[in-house]
Amino acid sequence: MNKRWYWLPAALLLLFVACEKQPIPPINNENGTNPPFSITLNCQGAVVIDYDTGDVLYSMAPDFQLVPASMTKVMTMYITFDHIEKGYLSLDSQIPISAYAASRSVNPGESNVPLTETPTYSVDELIGALCVVSGNACAVALGEYFVGGLGTTQAYEKQFAKEVMNHYADSLGLDAHFDDASGLSSGNYITPLSMAKLTRDFIRRFPIILEYTSKTKLNFRGTIYGTTNGMLPGMSYAYSGCDGFKTGYTTAAGLCITTTAKMGTKRVIAVVMKAPTSALRYKDASSLMDYGFSLLFD
Repeated sequence: MNKRWYWLPAALLLLFVACEKQPIPPINNENGTNPPFSITLNCQGAVVIDYDTGDVLYSMAPDFQLVPASMTKVMTMYITFDHIEKGYLSLDSQIPISAYAASRSVNPGESNVPLTETPTYSVDELIGALCVVSGNACAVALGEYFVGGLGTTQAYEKQFAKEVMNHYADSLGLDAHFDDASGLSSGNYITPLSMAKLTRDFIRRFPIILEYTSKTKLNFRGTIYGTTNGMLPGMSYAYSGCDGFKTGYTTAAGLCITTTAKMGTKRVIAVVMKAPTSALRYKDASSLMDYGFSLLFD
C-alpha cells in the first residue's frame, strides 16, 4: 500500500470524534455524601433539592437551559400571589377576559377551561384552573390584567412576560427567560435548578399554593375537571406525600414536571425536564424523590 494513505484511518477517527454530539453531563450527587443507591434517569435535565435548606441532593445537567412548557405558569402564579401579599388584589378580585383570552380558552389544541368575555372570573377560580387543569387562557387573563390590557392578539401576554415575568426572574436570581404567560412558546427557558429554586421560594412565601396544587379534581362553574398531575394521591403514578406542583408538555419541551412531597418533617422538590414519555417523566421524578428522602433520613 502506498505510505501516503497510512494516515487516513487515524484522520477519519479524529474527524468522527470531533463531530460527535457532546453528551449531557453525568448525574452528580452534589452534597458530598455517599450515594445511597444509583439511579438512571431518562430526561435531559433534573434536580432534587432539600426544601428546608435548598441544598442540591442530586442533579443531572441542573444548569442546562431547557423549555419549561406549562411549568412557565409557576412564575405567573408566583407573581399573582406576590401581588396579593402586597395588597394589590385578593383571591376574590375579579379578572376580566379579553377576546384573545376567550378565543384561546376554546382552542382544541391547548389545555383549558372555557372562558367568556361577558362575566369576570375570580383570582381563586383562575388559580384553581391553572393548578389542576393547566388552563392556558387563565394564565393569559392574569398576565393581561397585570399590564392593564385587553386585546385581540397576544401582545399584552407578551408584554407581561417581557416586563414583569423577566423582572421577577432577575430579582430572584433565576437563570430563566419568559416569552409568554402560559408556556406555549418555545421561547421560554429555565434551568432545572432555577425551576426548583422558584418552586421552593413559592412554597415558603405562599404555602397556600399547596391547597391548589394538591387538588385532584376541580369544579369549574359546574364542570368537573381532573388534574394533570399523575403523582397526586389516587392517580396512576401516585407518590406518597405528594401535594403538587406543576406538569408541562410541548413538542419543544418534551414531558416535564416539577413535583414536591413531604415525608414526616422532611420535604423535597424534584424537577424533571424533557423526558421522552409521560410514564418516564413520573418514573424519573419518583426516583429523584426516593433518592432525596434516602439522604435526608440517612
